[in-house]
Amino acid sequence: MSRPKNVEDVRRFLGMVTYYARLIPDLSTRSTALRILLRKNHKFKWTADCEAAFTHPKNEMASDRVLVSYDPNLPIVLTSDASPTGIAAVMSHMINDQEKPIAYASRSLTAAERNYSKLDREALVIVFGVNHFFNYLFGLRFTLVTDNEPLTRIFHHKKHLPSMTSSRLLRYAAFLSGFNYVIKFKRGETNENVDCLSRASITQTFTSTDILMGEEVHQVCSELIDSITTEALTAEIVATETEKDDNLGAIKRDLLNQSTDSSYTPGHLIQE
Repeated sequence: MSRPKNVEDVRRFLGMVTYYARLIPDLSTRSTALRILLRKNHKFKWTADCEAAFTHPKNEMASDRVLVSYDPNLPIVLTSDASPTGIAAVMSHMINDQEKPIAYASRSLTAAERNYSKLDREALVIVFGVNHFFNYLFGLRFTLVTDNEPLTRIFHHKKHLPSMTSSRLLRYAAFLSGFNYVIKFKRGETNENVDCLSRASITQTFTSTDILMGEEVHQVCSELIDSITTEALTAEIVATETEKDDNLGAIKRDLLNQSTDSSYTPGHLIQE
């Protein structure tokens, strides 16, 4: 994470480290030089004291005093956030009702991704976080936390996708369908641990291999999307599909004709 370049950068950085203040000893005292920069009408000037006040909590955020070891037996929380220029995710454990970070991840948005709508960017960062921490999440139940409330309905396992859902969101939903999670909404102003990371994200270079892998994932997701229906199951659909099935069709005809010659009896098990 590069040093803040203006007051807004300082405010976001302090918001992030303050989120974990209980884990960083003497934070309020050692960050005084940065807090002075937030004062109204104070000229922004980066000094040696500011550098020390910035370096100390930044190093603490990567120390074993703040980070905890991954334990598959503990509750896992994946919090994500997107800015106009970057995306970030934090994987944490809930220990004694306290959120303790395991690892952080962030990257800059590509030129194309910067044209995404806010909804699509917030959806993208969820997929980015789950994919980045795949080996720690797959096969386990975890909690997704987003500050975009509509996504809690779009990516909810038990809710039907709206008929007008974009193909991009359908691809993301298809990818997430392979994971066991619950998704919760959290207001952006209380999401400071990832807000700063998304705005100070690292620059990532995409290679030809990344592009090829992306195309393969796109193809797999497209095939999954083709099998997704946003239509509700109706009696008419059940009747049509029943008629197409050889076994169920025969049973239906026997019942309608009140036939007693059927080979199917109560308790009869139909096997493929």
